[in-house]
Amino acid sequence: MIRLALLGTLIAACAGTPPLATGADAQRAHVALADLQRGRTFLVQKCGGCHLTPLPNEHLAADWPKKLDEMSVRAKLDGNQRRAIEAYLVAMASR
Repeated sequence: MIRLALLGTLIAACAGTPPLATGADAQRAHVALADLQRGRTFLVQKCGGCHLTPLPNEHLAADWPKKLDEMSVRAKLDGNQRRAIEAYLVAMASR
């Protein structure tokens, strides 16, 4: 029983971690790797504070801008944070 609970916890923890952007992701998306990394950091800090951090593959790349429109006010994102998060989510959803 304890093993099953630990396994469930481990799977949930791994499933909720947004993937790290790589140089290949940045090149494919025509975005600087540092910008993608910054977007991931903002995503975890600003979105993960209220609910599970969204994963890029939860929506199509084309759907992320609208989703961010819906949440950016509640998350109190400034323009730079929103743009960085969008660049990260769109680039990583297109993997």
